[in-house]
Amino acid sequence: MRNRFHFKQISSLAHLLWLVLLTALFSGCVTSTPRLDTSQVVPGRKVETLSSGVTVALHSGEKNISGRGFMVYRRPDQMRLIMLSPFGTTVMETRLDGPQLTLAYPASGEAFLGNIRELPAATGQQGLAMLQWVLAADIPANAPQNGVVEQINERGVKEQITLKQGLIVEKSLASGEQVRYRNYAVLDGVLVPMELQMESAEGDRIRLTLEEPEINTELEPQMFAVPLQGLRLYPLSVLKPK
Repeated sequence: MRNRFHFKQISSLAHLLWLVLLTALFSGCVTSTPRLDTSQVVPGRKVETLSSGVTVALHSGEKNISGRGFMVYRRPDQMRLIMLSPFGTTVMETRLDGPQLTLAYPASGEAFLGNIRELPAATGQQGLAMLQWVLAADIPANAPQNGVVEQINERGVKEQITLKQGLIVEKSLASGEQVRYRNYAVLDGVLVPMELQMESAEGDRIRLTLEEPEINTELEPQMFAVPLQGLRLYPLSVLKPK
């Protein structure tokens, strides 16, 4: 794999990365999507894997957090985020494997595991539940260049999709979750948004920006493994705001 990050750095990036992702939900006003050269787009090709450095900004309640980190994703429902402090230490590490969520905080020696439905709303991390949905952003078949369409997504939930100039610029759910896609680039024949602006049903806002992403490369299983050795393990349901 050609990632520019050493795997040991990934472990340090996890906690910070999640904070960055939450910040990515923080968005300003919707802006127009500039035209780009789509001549290299391969019809039907999708993002199957993604690895990228990230910057994240989070607004949750009275908290405003930003940072840098690293993310890996494998379709349809595997993801790992590593968030780093300004000093390069791991602030938080997050793993999603289907509905199972792991949150590790190396500095405090704690980790929390459980079904993502058990994540308390007051923790300000409800954006985690959105990530699999956010990263699955395929243009529906026979979609118009401009307009709004509805479809049943991979989770079996009805979503509303807004398109401009043939690109998905926004998705939303009746439950209140929303994501805006900005600054598209063509990577390996696939249209990839370089900036994700998310808002959870609870009002958490996150802006996530990809840095030098690579798609559809082989990701080894250990890339999705969160080291838990030496950490005290708790059920996700008892997690308190950090």
